Amino acid sequence: MFEPRQARDNGALPVFKQAALQNDINSSSYALVGEELSNTLQQATNIFETFLAERHDLRLLDECEMALRQIGGTLRLIEVRGAALIADEMRSLCQAIVSNTAALPDAQLNALSTAFFVLPRYLEFVQSRGNEIPLMAITHANELREAHRQLLLPDSYFCKNDAYVFSRDSELKLRSHAMAQDALAELLKRVRQSYQRALLGLLRDAQPAMQFTLMSRALRRLCGALPAGRNQRFWLLASAVIEAFAQGGLELNPRRKRLLTGLDGALRRLGSDKPGDEILEQELLFLLRLSSWQEGFNGKLLQAIGTRPFDINDAEIQRLRTQMLGLSYDTVSSVLNELRAELRHAKDILELLAQHGRSDDEEIRPLSELLQQGADVLLVLNLPSLSEVLGRYAGVLLDLIGTDLSNARAVLEELAETLLFIESSLAQIDRRKLNYDELNALSIDKRDSISADNQVSEATAIVIEEAKSAIGMIKRAIASYIDSGFDSTHIANVPSSLSSVRGAFDILKMRRLAAVTGSATRFVKTFMGRERSDAQRDAQALETLADAMISVEYYLGELESRHIPDEKILLIAEDSLKQLGFPVEMAQDTGNAAS
Repeated sequence: MFEPRQARDNGALPVFKQAALQNDINSSSYALVGEELSNTLQQATNIFETFLAERHDLRLLDECEMALRQIGGTLRLIEVRGAALIADEMRSLCQAIVSNTAALPDAQLNALSTAFFVLPRYLEFVQSRGNEIPLMAITHANELREAHRQLLLPDSYFCKNDAYVFSRDSELKLRSHAMAQDALAELLKRVRQSYQRALLGLLRDAQPAMQFTLMSRALRRLCGALPAGRNQRFWLLASAVIEAFAQGGLELNPRRKRLLTGLDGALRRLGSDKPGDEILEQELLFLLRLSSWQEGFNGKLLQAIGTRPFDINDAEIQRLRTQMLGLSYDTVSSVLNELRAELRHAKDILELLAQHGRSDDEEIRPLSELLQQGADVLLVLNLPSLSEVLGRYAGVLLDLIGTDLSNARAVLEELAETLLFIESSLAQIDRRKLNYDELNALSIDKRDSISADNQVSEATAIVIEEAKSAIGMIKRAIASYIDSGFDSTHIANVPSSLSSVRGAFDILKMRRLAAVTGSATRFVKTFMGRERSDAQRDAQALETLADAMISVEYYLGELESRHIPDEKILLIAEDSLKQLGFPVEMAQDTGNAAS
């Protein structure tokens, strides 16, 4: 991929001294001020809570600001820089609230309230580890800055920038395909349109994974067309960072959205005589080193630059932040899935009990304990009604020890139905089709409805998974067709695969998806029957078709995970097929039977 790099004037690779984001703290110094620091922070918290209760005495906020000033100074003295930054931003927000002559802004008070929750946990976390990762504080500091419209701090805020600028100082080259100036201008226009459309989706938090995939594809095309030089190196770096986002190696947050918006500005300047944005480039390089995705092109690019990843990556920082603050929704979802598995196991044990009819203590007590454990978990998950039902049956089972189970068949059947109902309820909660409050007022009809809805949802999930698999095969077939020099055997089965997927969508009354795959089928059949071929034009057409398939794939992914998909995702597929000359019929019918 890369052409050999010529040595720099001094014959050396760039040296990046800082590879560590973790800083040891002086535990002795912390111990000296720890108690006073804790007391001052508690005092500031109490003052703020008093202000929240009364909302009229701004002098309380002045006192709070003075306490935070003392906290920030102490933390800087013992070099706990991340915590000092949070305290400083809390103090600045206090000042902004006091100086605001209008009504008290709830958003600012909420941000400050959250920070009073975060700061003591951050300090406890630092003290327990014996070191600090200042980068972990950037997110919380920016939440405070955003509350009073201050510029967000970059990820690299705590790191000293190196004098080395990759695009300027490197001799790295990527082999590219020479293009005429007008063709390059047209490509740049399409790339920027694709990038802007994906960026708009990201800013709306609409299916980020799909948007990053589309961005990555667009920038790869750009890098392959740009002549070797500074611009190409800059966009190689940008493409690698976008790929890191696409692979889940970097978390998306407001400050990184600003960076992605900055890349749109860089695309706008591309081709002009304006100098490159070296600050933006330094931030891109920082993110590349921070990414937990270091495979393939990204790893090779870091080696070519002459640097290495940081000692801790973005995924590890996210994990530590979750550990510091508490459970996330993904954790709760994981617990729900584990509990459903335990309930299925309980049903299996119950079925064996009903078959052999034994009521010994060693047969029944383990099942009772399993149900009680499930009841305890449900209570922790704030599902008291389900917990009560399961706990009651745990007691009923204990009463059956030593009895004739043939006389308790009705009880066992009722328990089996209850286990099925609870499992179905948890599945529907996880699918966001049932909320906690609805479980507090249940009737027999409602229970039957929940179980029936769950069976339909499970059948739909199977069809969606098979459709995703078929779309994935179609994407691979298109890639193999292009890589093989347009050997049509690779795409011979694509029309039939698309037709089968369309049939599945018709059965599920997903009319918009069926219309999209129908248009794609017509395009592929026409493409395969064409009389003349043009390698470059055909490759571009298939890349556009691949964009449509990616759109469908991500729509199905969101339908599978969130169960309420964003209909705007399919606009990409519809636009792509329209560009190919096969507009989607029935596109105006967005009745969401899929959800």
